[in-house]
Amino acid sequence: MTELPPPAFPPFGTPRRRQRPLLGCLMRLVGLVSTFLGGLVFIAVAVRKDTVWIRVSPDEQPLWLNLLILVWCGLWGAGLLVAGRSLRRHGRRHHVRVVRTMEEARREPYVLYLRPFTEDVTGRAMPHAFSRWQGVGGALVNGSSLTLEEGVCRIFNAFGRPLAVGEPDEALPLAGCRRLYLPLHDWQPTVTSLITDARLVLLVAGTSAGTLWELTEVMRLRRPESVLVMLYAERGSDLYDVWEAYEDFRAAAEEVLSARADELREVHGPDWQPPRFPPLPDFEDPDRLKWTLLLRAVIRFRSDWTPEIVHLDPTAVTAWTYEGRVRKLTRTQLAPLLARLHEDLNGTPGSRGRTATLPADPH
Repeated sequence: MTELPPPAFPPFGTPRRRQRPLLGCLMRLVGLVSTFLGGLVFIAVAVRKDTVWIRVSPDEQPLWLNLLILVWCGLWGAGLLVAGRSLRRHGRRHHVRVVRTMEEARREPYVLYLRPFTEDVTGRAMPHAFSRWQGVGGALVNGSSLTLEEGVCRIFNAFGRPLAVGEPDEALPLAGCRRLYLPLHDWQPTVTSLITDARLVLLVAGTSAGTLWELTEVMRLRRPESVLVMLYAERGSDLYDVWEAYEDFRAAAEEVLSARADELREVHGPDWQPPRFPPLPDFEDPDRLKWTLLLRAVIRFRSDWTPEIVHLDPTAVTAWTYEGRVRKLTRTQLAPLLARLHEDLNGTPGSRGRTATLPADPH
């Protein structure tokens, strides 16, 4: 019997601009120094603001001059902090590994990260630098430049190296997953192969034709336990815009799965029915809501493809500080999901250790 040759895949592309690792290192170093100095100056100004009104002696310089110096130093420190965080994030883009061939992608176990390209705006969001000043609480300043996508990569890195398809014609890959670049046309066979070989598939909910096609391919090719659907919230959007976007996704998913039901029954059996995604739960205590994570919910599947939603609800936990609530939310709501996923994929109980802190959005 003649062995069939492996399928041929179109050559992978590259980002529009060439990555310069040395420039990336320089940007990260300058950004780190700028973040440190800016944060230090801003904290000093914040401490000084309560005493600037107190005159120590009649010969002291005028109050208006003290106020002007304080405001100028505060703006200078804030500018340094914000610019430094952006420099560090951009510098990391020069160090993202770009996968050139399918063989390179398969060289080690990987987690496939699928999302609508429009969600990259949310994926590159960082924590707010001044969350306390927005009524959320927490430290005076936040120097972290970790993006949402990088946080997701850290959370699921234990299951394999994250891999994503880069947006065509983007200048540089976004910080986070390794990237591969596919042609605008005839990309589906490559993505089908990537879905088949991945250890875990993460799919960000969306209503684009490509995302809905990926959803049906995932249900056709994967075990239910190895698939997670994630719901992102757009930064700065109205709180209930997320509900509307998710309802649109639910309706679109039901329509496309019903349209391909016969094809999916050939894989899962004649009695298989398209799953219906559950509605997004409300917050446990809406009156306490001051912020939400940009990762709003994660949907896992039972062995019969019945979806279960894990709503990441900050009002369901209490702690003295903002950082404490984020850690407790992660420990009590997200860590059990990861432990169960570890058991499903590895057959052994998973650890509930610390996970990455994800960016939040004040409300």
